[in-house]
Amino acid sequence: MLVKPLQPTLGTTIHVEDQDVHILDGGNSHGIPVVLLHGCGSLAQEILLPFDNSDFRIIAPDRPGYGLSTPLAPAERGPEGQSFWLERLLASLDLPEVRIVAHSIGSAAALHLAARRPDLVSGLFLISPCCAPVPSKPLIVLRSAVAPVVGPLIRQHVIGRWPAFFLDRGLRSSSFPNPLPSHLSGLPASHVVNPITIRTMADELRAFNRDMERLPDLRGDLPLHVLFGMADRVISPNWHIDWLCRKHPGPIVRLLEGVGHLPHHVVPGVAREMLCDLVEAFKRNGTAACEEHRLAGGCGESTCRSSEETNARPFNSKRRGIPE
Repeated sequence: MLVKPLQPTLGTTIHVEDQDVHILDGGNSHGIPVVLLHGCGSLAQEILLPFDNSDFRIIAPDRPGYGLSTPLAPAERGPEGQSFWLERLLASLDLPEVRIVAHSIGSAAALHLAARRPDLVSGLFLISPCCAPVPSKPLIVLRSAVAPVVGPLIRQHVIGRWPAFFLDRGLRSSSFPNPLPSHLSGLPASHVVNPITIRTMADELRAFNRDMERLPDLRGDLPLHVLFGMADRVISPNWHIDWLCRKHPGPIVRLLEGVGHLPHHVVPGVAREMLCDLVEAFKRNGTAACEEHRLAGGCGESTCRSSEETNARPFNSKRRGIPE
């Protein structure tokens, strides 16, 4: 018996210059606007799930080359190029100022926009942010899928033929050590994993280090909230938090014990609480807090509040690790 492939949630497609951008809306249409940016190999439908029933106006686009959005030109697929795409999108939506929630590598474009156009970004909430330049990883499957000659065959006849297998494998790896949340089983595999998204992922990752090495410092009064699972096996929390502390004088960092790369799905209540803090301009004295935390052995300020879902603990820069 053939199983009918899951279909994506359809929102609104707008035309921004020469690009189609697919957008899902959620929350309160009259609320404060919040833009959600998904990570690598994902789509708007995924990151919207924890924030859909929000009091804020939630705007979740498929980033270029993912879901139903048109890819950018190859030279523009890195974080810096995507920040210009995001700037054009905000102008098309007539949004002069927004808060941005970004997951994983989606954080890189958000940081570039905040640094280049601080007037447009009134706050950042970064979830498991992949933002610091990183040592090279093998990424055997992805490298094979974009290699000359064999790459098109692998994309079309291997990855493209069994998208559900590769999506499930990627989600379980990201969720580890936590069980895969059941609501993620409804994602449309063929729209998450296909030849276009594989090519986009490769180009985005190829430009990542170059673009992030030239990110300027962020303005000190920018509200910057960061959520990380300390059991993340996709990226090293310490590595990226250390780097963020060098770019911003006082990020508010919350670390969750026993949580992997998908804290917004594993403990969605914590993510929603932190978004509320950001929108309400919840701030601490960044300079004093950073100095206090350095004396405790950490580089960045941390809210470290306990929650019903999980425990939090301070970040210690001495435990900095190289990404696996």
